[in-house]
Amino acid sequence: MLKILSCFADILFPRRCVLCDAPLGFKTLHVCRKCRPKLKFIEEPWCLKCGKAMADASKPYCRDCSRVNHYYTKGFAPFLYRGVMRESVVRFKYYGRGEYASFYAKAILAFGKDRLEKWRIDAVVPVPVHRQRLYKRGYNQAALAAKALSGLTGIPVDEKLVVRRVKTKAQKELDVSERRRNLFEAFALTKDSCPYERVLIVDDIYTSGSTVDAVARLLKEAGAAEVYFACICIGGEDC
Repeated sequence: MLKILSCFADILFPRRCVLCDAPLGFKTLHVCRKCRPKLKFIEEPWCLKCGKAMADASKPYCRDCSRVNHYYTKGFAPFLYRGVMRESVVRFKYYGRGEYASFYAKAILAFGKDRLEKWRIDAVVPVPVHRQRLYKRGYNQAALAAKALSGLTGIPVDEKLVVRRVKTKAQKELDVSERRRNLFEAFALTKDSCPYERVLIVDDIYTSGSTVDAVARLLKEAGAAEVYFACICIGGEDC
């Protein structure tokens, strides 16, 4: 009976390719055959701090991490924020493709499994959105990805630990220094202290690191010893 219902659901609400958004066949998972060759993880060399792809393998850190003291410990993302992955995340974030979260979580785990195991994460914390954006969008895309990752790893997700108390300007409209000022005191902890020693922040996109840093700073000041991040996509070294 469940298989029959699942077939009807696929007919009425067909699953779509996360890269081109075309309907998928009954036995195709996440990515259509046409798009599979376009699906590529970030290749080394990458920054040892944020995971951005770099052109110069002789340097340990990207330009941004060489001049900024980040509050987070380390982080990564499996994909570059460009081309088909950029279009995919835009649909996921703004156009109701919340079902993409399952694929993104699997990609994060496939790309970063060794790092996640080494970091021994106690809890996954998604970057929150302001309640007005949540009401307008209907969901928090970072929370969807965090929950999907939690389901794969067994690491608990704490969606309520951090809240966004200020509706800030969209980060994409600002330069690096403006992004950091934009997020100053934008987040708040809902508890007197952070109950976890090692936290993994999950977000959709990492560019300058301003958002992750703002949440990481809050968590570390509240008692977290180590704060890491995992995102779906990351910008290039020039971001």
